[in-house]
Amino acid sequence: MSLGERLDAHRMRFEATADPKILGVLHRATEDLHRSGILERVVRVGDRAPDFALPDSRERIMRLSDAITRGPVVLSFYRGHW
Repeated sequence: MSLGERLDAHRMRFEATADPKILGVLHRATEDLHRSGILERVVRVGDRAPDFALPDSRERIMRLSDAITRGPVVLSFYRGHW
């Protein structure tokens, strides 16, 4: 099963049991993102990322350029509040 298929199955299981009010909020937020045009500005597979430095979970500054020298890097982008 591909990752996309697994994610679709997970979404369907979640939506089958989630509170309809919560689903409404999630669906409206997703539609708002689509309408904002953000999808035309997102980083795509194969795009070259600019170098940057950010603190890791232990507050140590990590640079993308340093991490790449040790091997492949996977970047995850989270949009929202913590």
